[in-house]
This record gives sequence, structure tokens and C-alpha cells, in this order.
Amino acid sequence: MNQTVSELFELYLSRSDLRPNSIRFKRRALRYFIEGFGDIPVGRVNSAIAEDYRTLLAVGRSKRAANGYLANFKPFWEWLLRHNRIESNPFYGLRLFRITKTKRQTFGANELSRMLKVSSQVWRVRICFGLLGMRRGEMLNVCKRDINLSARHPHILLSPKKATRDTWPWDLKDYAIRYVALPERMYFDDIVIRLHDDIGELMRQPWPYICIKEKYHKKLIGWQKENKPEFDKYTDDPTGNFQRMFRALQKRAGIRQLKRYHELRAAFATKMIKNCGLDLAADALGHSNVNTTRMYNRKSEMSLVQDMGELVERCYQTIVP
Repeated sequence: MNQTVSELFELYLSRSDLRPNSIRFKRRALRYFIEGFGDIPVGRVNSAIAEDYRTLLAVGRSKRAANGYLANFKPFWEWLLRHNRIESNPFYGLRLFRITKTKRQTFGANELSRMLKVSSQVWRVRICFGLLGMRRGEMLNVCKRDINLSARHPHILLSPKKATRDTWPWDLKDYAIRYVALPERMYFDDIVIRLHDDIGELMRQPWPYICIKEKYHKKLIGWQKENKPEFDKYTDDPTGNFQRMFRALQKRAGIRQLKRYHELRAAFATKMIKNCGLDLAADALGHSNVNTTRMYNRKSEMSLVQDMGELVERCYQTIVP
């Protein structure tokens, strides 16, 4: 096969149903490969090169980051093999780096309470949406038309969007359309959030988005009209610095161990798994595989040890003479 890696990689991307962020990430993985080995014909890539590429990815970056690039590059070679572009897959059996780590910690009830007390109305809604299982991009892309507070069971319908005069195109991760329940109130350590009231106030804004301020809406709509190349980079995060702002909010609340916004979704997953089981939790989170949902469980290590100890104690009571 004389076609080069980059030529066939672009063909692979054109025939794949991938989100823009995934495409950008895969292209970076390709760039690192070409920087290390050149844009060689795919038939010349062997298992030794694949192993060297794995090693190269770990130079100057964390094993977690290296695993991300490797996991996004390997499917290309599987695709080549399925379409008879190569005789064997040089990446077959190549393992990701093993990462030994403690389980992430999500927000405690007291931390959430402190954070909500120093939050503006829009930040209260952003936090509550995260605690209802939304990803950051999903939350930021909620529009007025997605919300139904008058239904028998109030909810948000998360779905892809097309470009209009005042909205921009946006795809859901994995294209999984789903409903998100909207409780009238949410109770925390020593504070009650009247979620329907806060959402109702934000729906009076003249722009269509609920969790985005006007300045960011104007910026992206302007970029969309002008067809600016940087527009695509900001559709999932119109603020450009959401995580930094979320960390600043945590600092104002006196939270020492700063966490990602995604940990709000993990808190929701942990509660769902405990009370409803993995299958229903996966449905609520929009996961197609319960193994993905299982990774979101933030039950503490000591709590798990306690449960295991009590279970083992009960199991062996029956064999005591």
C-alpha cells in the first residue's frame, strides 16, 4: 500500500461520524506520529514503529494524556485492516499505559452549599444542571426551547442544534438525545435552591441561551456570521475559560481541593448508581455502556471498605460452628 498515513487518515475521518472535538484530537495524534516517523506509506508501519510511537507519546506528557492520543489513533488502523488497506494491524495488542491512581473525589454536601451561597443566579443554575447529570457543553448549550417547566414532569430535552440567526450548531456527545428531569427545588446542606424560579428568571433574557451571558452570545454569533476559523473551537465553551471561572468560584467558597465541573455529573452518577442501579444510571447519563457509568462512581474508598467488611462478616457467620 503506497498511500501515506495522512492521506488515508483524512479518508478515515471523512467516512467517520465524529464530533469536531474528536476530529481535532485525532488529528493531533496523527501530527505526533508524523513528527516522529514522517508521513510514510501505511504498509511500512510495523509493530516496532507502533511501540515506538507509544513511547514517544509519553515523552513530556502524562501517561493519561499519552493514553488519550493512543486510544484515538488505534481505531484508524483497525479501520485500515477492515477495508483491506493493510495486511495486518501493527497496533493490535498494543496496550495503554497502566495508571495507578486513587479514585477522584467529588463535591461534598457542605462544599456544594458553600459554593451555592456565593454564586450568582446563572452559576446556581449551572451547578444544579451539573448535579442533574449534564456535561459542561450540554449545560452551556441549553436554550429556552429545550426547557418545559409546564409539563406534568418538568424537563429539559437535550438534542443537537442547527445554526440559526441567534444560535450556533452543536452536536451532543455520542449523539445521544435524552431528557433531564427538572425538580422544582433542590436541597443542600443548609440551603434550598428554587430551581424553577431561577430558570424562569433566566428565560426572560432576550438571547436564547440560559447559561451563557449576553457578551459571549454576541461574540459567537458575530464569529459565526463572519465565518471566523476560531468559531468552531468555542461552540462547546463560548466563555473560552469556563473551568478557570469555575475554579475561581470554588476559591471564593473556601474550597481547598479544587475540582472539575464534570465532578458535578459524577456526584449525580454516584447517587443514581446507589439508588437506582447501574442500568438506570447509564440511561440517565446517556451512556451506551454501563462500564463507562461505573467509572463515574465516586463512592469513597473507606465507604467501600466498610461495605465489603460488613458483607464478608455476614457471609462467614454461617460457617462458625
